[in-house]
Amino acid sequence: MENRPENDTTTMTEEINELQERLNFSEEHIQGFESWAMGKIMASEAPNREAMYRVFRSLWYKEEEIDFVDLKERIVIVKFGCLEDQSRILNFSPWLFNRCLFSMLPFENKKDIESYEFWLSLFWLKIYNIPIELMDRQMALDVGNAIGELVAIDWTDRYGGWTEFMRIKVNIDVLKPLMRVVRVVNKDGAEKIRVINQTNSRAESEQHGNKGKEKACEEESIWQKYE
Repeated sequence: MENRPENDTTTMTEEINELQERLNFSEEHIQGFESWAMGKIMASEAPNREAMYRVFRSLWYKEEEIDFVDLKERIVIVKFGCLEDQSRILNFSPWLFNRCLFSMLPFENKKDIESYEFWLSLFWLKIYNIPIELMDRQMALDVGNAIGELVAIDWTDRYGGWTEFMRIKVNIDVLKPLMRVVRVVNKDGAEKIRVINQTNSRAESEQHGNKGKEKACEEESIWQKYE
C-alpha cells in the first residue's frame, strides 16, 4: 500500500477536526439525526447555497422546519424535523437546482462523508414501445437491470400503465451518460429499440390531484425480494 505523506495526513486531520468543530454535534445536537439526509449538488461549480436552500424550502411540502448545515465540496446535511418529512422528500427524488441534480441519501451517524454514494440516484422511468404480450415481470427485470439496478416495479394500470408503457424505478450511476433507449431481442432473434422516458413523481402526483402527497401505486420492491 502506498504510504501517504505526513503533511497530507496532517492536512486531512485538520480538515476533519475543522468539520467536527463546525458541526458541533453535542449529544443535544445529534438528537433526531434519524430524520436527517446528506445532500450534494452534482454541479461543476459551487452554487449559491442560500438561493438553493430558499428554493428547496419553498418546493418541499413539509410538516416541520428544515435546516441546512454546510460541509465541504458542495455537500450539506439536510436536517428534516421529522421522519415523515424526510421520507416524503426522498421518495419524490430526484430534485434539481439550476438543472443540476441535488443527490440526497439518508444520514448515517458516524459514517464517513466519502462513503456516501452520491453518484447513484433513483429515477422512475417509463419504457415505451414494448408489445403488450411482452409486458411482464421478467421484461421489467431485464430492462431495469440493463439500465442500472432495478429497485421497484409500479404495477398500476392507470394512465396507460402496462398498455402504453412499463414504469420502473432504477438506481442509476449519474456519472455515466443516461441511456435513452434500450435494445430488446425477442426469442426469434429480432431486435427492437424501446424508448426510455424519465418520469417525475411529483409532477404526476400533482397532475392527478395528489399535490403534496405520495402517489399511490401498486409498487413491488425488488430490493426487498433479493436482499
